[in-house]
Amino acid sequence: MERLNEDVWINILKYLPMKDQLSVASINANMKSYVQYHWRHLKYVHLTHDVLEIFESNTSAMRDSVKYWADSVQSVKVTKGKMDILEEMTNFDFPHVQKLDCEMEYNLEYGDDETMMLTVLFPNLTHLTLSSSTTGLHLWRWKQLKELNLVWCEYLDTFTFEDTFKKLKLTKLTMLYYGYNVTLDSVVTDITYCTTLEELIMDDHHLLGEFLAKLVRLPNFRRLAFYTRDYYETLLNNLAKLAPLKVQSLLFHDAFWSSEHVTYAIEKMSNLRRLVFQDDDIETHLLHNICRKLKNLEELHLLKMRDLPTPDQLWNMVGSCPSLKILNLSSTKLCQQFIGPSTSVMTRVLINRTIPITLHLYGTGLDPKKVLPAMQHTNLNISFEPIKLDVWTSRFIEVGFDQKM
Repeated sequence: MERLNEDVWINILKYLPMKDQLSVASINANMKSYVQYHWRHLKYVHLTHDVLEIFESNTSAMRDSVKYWADSVQSVKVTKGKMDILEEMTNFDFPHVQKLDCEMEYNLEYGDDETMMLTVLFPNLTHLTLSSSTTGLHLWRWKQLKELNLVWCEYLDTFTFEDTFKKLKLTKLTMLYYGYNVTLDSVVTDITYCTTLEELIMDDHHLLGEFLAKLVRLPNFRRLAFYTRDYYETLLNNLAKLAPLKVQSLLFHDAFWSSEHVTYAIEKMSNLRRLVFQDDDIETHLLHNICRKLKNLEELHLLKMRDLPTPDQLWNMVGSCPSLKILNLSSTKLCQQFIGPSTSVMTRVLINRTIPITLHLYGTGLDPKKVLPAMQHTNLNISFEPIKLDVWTSRFIEVGFDQKM
């Protein structure tokens, strides 16, 4: 171990968690100097529960560590933080920390005091993920905050919302409980005081009432994503009434469930450009109706589908949607029948198209060496490369809006 030079040790330290770095620093003076050099250049620190336990039992070890990385670190993650540890850390300044992911142990008595202390410790945050027993009382103090993610903050109180969202200039807000254990009252609409808001992610039952109407009227609002159990049909039908022409993109992840009510709502969104179904199911006649009525649809993504129309039915859908540029069947297992019997229908459809279409077949199980020769056509491009979509959980729906409308 002593034979390794300083450069090698510093490179090794990049891959060690903080707990192991603390252990290495205690070996001898040389090892400690290597670790201290590494700490002076740290940009990201994860204070795990194990590390915080070390700091709690040995405050000198905490001071000897923090004083080296406090001035360089830009992003901090805290797992199961405690009030007394935060108090110890207030002896240091963290001028460059812009991102904080903080999970505090639940403490109803000191929840807001913890939040206040975090605003003192990290005053320059632009991105905050917080899980704690805060009521939200001191969130407004982060004046530079752009993205706020409140996860399982079960004691969040809407009485703080007006002051918070009038003062913050957020672009993105996430407020998730994944179910009905928390129901925010009608004052949840105070979120719309934040006129800079562009994106909102939350549970569906909070969006009932007047909230949705106020959201779509925000000047910069472009994306709504909601975890759903029961209210997706109501919300999408409301959108179809409130702002059908503003809806530009829809993504369903295990949330469509072949709903005729939702199909009717989608058909009213005549400016829809992108439609995504992932790990979902839709009856063939419903999908065909959507393709036939949405004359501006450019992208249709059918990913990891439980069931698909036959190849001939798929190509007939393409034929009924002249503006379609992308048909993405990635991660849906397809049989060789997709190549053979469909080619005559495919050829007829492609001949009548005025613009080419790209067919994405990544992860379908089809062999490119067989597909490419069998499906050649001047109006068809075939890709086996993946398309990256922002899919963050199951049972959610994402709506993209055209800000110009």
